Amino acid sequence: MDKIFAVALGGATGSLGRYFIALGAEKLPIHAFPSATFLANLLGCLLIGIFWSLFDRIHINNEFRLFLFTGFLGGFTTFSTFARESVQLFKAGEQLQAIGYILLSNVFGLTMVGLGFYLAHRYLRG
Repeated sequence: MDKIFAVALGGATGSLGRYFIALGAEKLPIHAFPSATFLANLLGCLLIGIFWSLFDRIHINNEFRLFLFTGFLGGFTTFSTFARESVQLFKAGEQLQAIGYILLSNVFGLTMVGLGFYLAHRYLRG
C-alpha cells in the first residue's frame, strides 16, 4: 500500500506542477505553439536526468523512487521517461534498439493518435 500511495501522491504533485506550467505559459506571446507541453517535457527531461545521475550515486528507498520517477515525473510528463529509456539504451550499447524505440514510439504514437481521432470522428459523432 505504501508503494501505491507514493505513486499516487507523486502523480498528483506532478500533475499540479504541469498545470502551473500551463498557467505560466498562457502569459507567453506564442499562442499557436504548444508552449506548456513543450516546457513541461523539457523540464521533465532535465529533472529526470539530474535525478537519475544523482540517485546512481546516492541510495534512495524504493517508495521515494516510485514517488519521484513513476509518480511525480510520470504525472508531470511521460516524455521524460521515454527520453531516459532511450538514453539508457544508448548507454548500454544498444544503438539499434534505441533508434528503433525512438522511431517506433514516434511513428506508432502519431499513427495511434490519428487512428483514434479518425475512429471517434467516424463512429462516435452523432
